[in-house]
Amino acid sequence: MKKTTGVKWGNLKVGILLLFAVAVMFWASLSGGGTSIFNPKSSFVCYFRNVNGLVPGAPVWLSGVEVGNVKSVSFVNLDSLRQVKLVCRIKSSVWNMLTEGTKVQLGTIGFLGDKYVEIIPGPKGKPLITKGEVIPTRDAGSAEAVFKKSEQAMDKAKNIAGNLDTLLMRINQGEGTLGQLATDDRLYTEMTTLLSRLTALTADLQKNQERILTSIEKTANSVQSLSEQVNTSQGTVGKLINDPQLYDNLTAISMRMDSIVSKINTAEGSLGLMVNDTALYIEVTNLMNRVNNLITDIEKNPRKYFKFSVF
Repeated sequence: MKKTTGVKWGNLKVGILLLFAVAVMFWASLSGGGTSIFNPKSSFVCYFRNVNGLVPGAPVWLSGVEVGNVKSVSFVNLDSLRQVKLVCRIKSSVWNMLTEGTKVQLGTIGFLGDKYVEIIPGPKGKPLITKGEVIPTRDAGSAEAVFKKSEQAMDKAKNIAGNLDTLLMRINQGEGTLGQLATDDRLYTEMTTLLSRLTALTADLQKNQERILTSIEKTANSVQSLSEQVNTSQGTVGKLINDPQLYDNLTAISMRMDSIVSKINTAEGSLGLMVNDTALYIEVTNLMNRVNNLITDIEKNPRKYFKFSVF
């Protein structure tokens, strides 16, 4: 007959203790989030449109330091931006950094790594957020969007590289203006000649400018000298401007001429009679007619007026 093997109570207590310790460690690994299970924690709530695979137990970071974990993830579908509700627990010792203006966002460890919740503290000196309050979220962009934008940027870079390759090939083959500039040295020669001519032209213009400035300076000096002579009544122009005697003489002459013209108009004197009396004109006209008739008659009958005798 077999004897039954008894289990000692001491061994049973050790097994129970070890089983409890393993259970506690397993629970801590799932819910502790890198923090001690004995640290007092406080919770807050946040809403996201898409958590991109975030699971309960994901770490919560503050300024790059893990301070808690995600307690629960649940669908709520409140509106288009509040589809998923997160309840996060962090150490109560860092709650004094969560002031008004604090926001949370999702982060990724690497491009394809685990997700985490990052807390962005508010301004220092503001009132603290109440425990259990909803903290606004900020969209930091998903890895898929980053990859998509990277693919688009790569496509654009490939297109630009292809265009540059085509452009360089055409330039090397001497096509277009850039190709001619790169392969033909005639333009370089012409540009060198043009620069030489421009240099010479610039030098000539500078010399002409100096001559013009010299001429202008001489003219200005002459004008200044003339002005000084006029102001000091030197020379004819100065006397014309400053000496009143010439003006008086011209005035007297003008008065005399006016008197003579007045006498002529009133038929005074010989010149007045010649201008205004037609009798003298008639007599002179008759005399001229007679002289013309006499000359004509002499030409026709010279013997009538002149007698010639040889002996």
